[in-house]
Amino acid sequence: MNSAILPGYLPPEHRGDRNPHFKYAVLAAVLVEVGIVAGLLSMPRTPPAPKPVKKVVSVHMVTLPPPPPPAPKVVPPKPVPPRPTVPPRPVVHRPAPVPIQPPAPPQPPVVHRPPPPVPVPPAPVTPPPVPAPSPPMPTPAPPAPVYSGIGAYGSGARSLVKRNLRIPAIIKRLHLHGTVVVSFRVPPGGGKAFTVRVVGGAGNPLIRRAALRALRATSFPAYTRSMPNKALTFTVPIEIS
Repeated sequence: MNSAILPGYLPPEHRGDRNPHFKYAVLAAVLVEVGIVAGLLSMPRTPPAPKPVKKVVSVHMVTLPPPPPPAPKVVPPKPVPPRPTVPPRPVVHRPAPVPIQPPAPPQPPVVHRPPPPVPVPPAPVTPPPVPAPSPPMPTPAPPAPVYSGIGAYGSGARSLVKRNLRIPAIIKRLHLHGTVVVSFRVPPGGGKAFTVRVVGGAGNPLIRRAALRALRATSFPAYTRSMPNKALTFTVPIEIS
């Protein structure tokens, strides 16, 4: 605010009427000052603006719970490699074993026994007839000539047949044995026998066949000079054991 300077308070150098314009200027300034003061006094007084209320912020210390532990990382399982597919083994159909049939036991040799003689009833006794006169006796035929060397030839023929005898394995396995009597004819010039047949001895067919096989395989020598010049029949036994 500008203060009015009254004339009584002017400095001594300004007192008097040395500068009349200055007086008027001072008066005008005083009037202006008075008008301003009067205007200020006439204005209604407004209450002072209220002081702003400071907002009080209360801070409460709150202890927060600890954060939850982080979830463990989920590790995906490693992929399991697939197992190699094993192809099924081929089914081998083995044939059922064929049971081995044991050999049939040999049949016992059949012994052909002659039937027992039939008893003949006694003839009725009749009176003897009256004998008639006997006719004259016929003259007996002369005896057949006896040739030397036939017996020796027969013995040699038996030895030859025995050399050619081959006993089959089945006879050995079955432990068969026996004697077969064979009859055969030999030509004078020798060679193979003919009219060969079994006339007696063992009845087992295995033994008989072995004897006949040996006889047919034998080649006989020619007759000696002392023997007749015709085919003769020989009967010899052949032992098989």
